[in-house]
Amino acid sequence: MLSYEQWRSSFIIYAKTITHPVGYRSSTIESARFQKLGVVVLAGNTKVRRMMGRRKRKGLFLRVRNPSYWLATREELESGFSSKINQDDYIVGENKSLLFLHPDLISQKNLNFFKRVLYFAGKTGDRFYRRNKKDLLEYLSKEGRSAIYMVVKTLLGSESVDPDRIIIVGPQVQLERELRGNGICNVTMVEQGSSLGENIQRGKKELDRKGYSGAYFLVVGGDVPMISNASISDFLESAAERGGEPDIFFGMGSRQEMGVFISEHGLDHMGKVGPNRPAKGNFNKFGIPLVDDLGIFGQRMTRVNMMMGNLFLYRSRSVDSGFINRFYSVRKMFANPFTLPYLAMHWARPLFRASRWRLTLSEAERTFKERTGIELRLCTVHPEIALDMDSYTDLRRLSTLKYHRDGETMDLELSFKEYLRKNKRKRKEQRKKDR
Repeated sequence: MLSYEQWRSSFIIYAKTITHPVGYRSSTIESARFQKLGVVVLAGNTKVRRMMGRRKRKGLFLRVRNPSYWLATREELESGFSSKINQDDYIVGENKSLLFLHPDLISQKNLNFFKRVLYFAGKTGDRFYRRNKKDLLEYLSKEGRSAIYMVVKTLLGSESVDPDRIIIVGPQVQLERELRGNGICNVTMVEQGSSLGENIQRGKKELDRKGYSGAYFLVVGGDVPMISNASISDFLESAAERGGEPDIFFGMGSRQEMGVFISEHGLDHMGKVGPNRPAKGNFNKFGIPLVDDLGIFGQRMTRVNMMMGNLFLYRSRSVDSGFINRFYSVRKMFANPFTLPYLAMHWARPLFRASRWRLTLSEAERTFKERTGIELRLCTVHPEIALDMDSYTDLRRLSTLKYHRDGETMDLELSFKEYLRKNKRKRKEQRKKDR
């Protein structure tokens, strides 16, 4: 399997000579416009808390509704739900930034065991399962690395970032435990708000409090562990070439480039990048079909399925409560069935044109500004940034990218049980010494 450095050097040459006059250049070319940026890292929001509460209530109702579960053993409960758990792939009720990439999680069998532990800890609220989850995460932390640790470590090493102005917004206690425990002490943690938009506002306020005066600040997801200094530089260079002073330089990845990335790293068996629609065995991240009339992603008038890039530049003076409400209300509308009449009135035509490959990139930017009053400039991001952790398959895929091992020789369940036995003996010996 190619290392990232080998893949990147070959892909840069391919991109420059064949399809990418703008993006994927050498990281030594740095735009003077975006230097010493303040950063807001989005590391979870209160939706996780609500999901966990909902899961525990569902677990209680499940036992009340089914008398057969009242006297059932844990083994019987687990066997009854195992097939359903193995089929559910999306990560629900967990802070993705705090999950660990680990070589053992490359194996599908081990991943299923990991999912079961997390599922029962959240679903039942049983103390036994909660303790199991805590011990398992502690075991994985010995050799693994959390997504948030990898993101922050990269940001601290980036020449484009001000290391004294990195703000992480999320569950403050858990983030401090994870980062301080791994020797990262020079970043600021801010407790999360009630929504993604409020989290950005809280991060911006903390940057203001620290005296940040830059025209733009960087916003990055806490669940993109493969982010690198080179990919940050690529995005900033793309933003500089787009020019102007929009409200947001909006990072977008190409699904077609993701297909090259996935195949080059031998990850097709975890989901090959096929048609841009849900299908069995298909890569489960989909894009907006646009015609690239500006040549940002390659040759002009190329059809590109554009994926969310997880990396953005927000204009400092634009970010206020009114801006956040306008921008994120559009995002919420697509998930709310009661807003369908409004969506049909204002967005049906551009969405239909996009589905027929008739909507150009410049037209999409212009339409968004007309509908919301917010000016966007779409910019390229590397596939490694578009590859965030939405599902357990993503966790497996990212673990493979980091560790480059097949992970099939280790049995996580057996290794974990041995770890618990050793810890139990150590605790007993420690208690004897204390006496």
